[in-house]
Amino acid sequence: MKVINFECINCLNIFDVEMKSIEFDKHRELLFNPEPECPRCGAIDEVYLSNYGQEQIDHMIFSQQIKTRK
Repeated sequence: MKVINFECINCLNIFDVEMKSIEFDKHRELLFNPEPECPRCGAIDEVYLSNYGQEQIDHMIFSQQIKTRK
């Protein structure tokens, strides 16, 4: 399992989520399982990768750890 850092723009919370899987869909959009949810306010649509989370994803992409869903 991979732990990814997210931020909530609704309540300005920064938190980690333990992911079962991270994949690309056919349009090269990231699919997270489970879908990240803010533990403080419960927001889903206002949750984005933090700067550190983006660095984590970039590292995973460059090391080919994220596959495309078929």
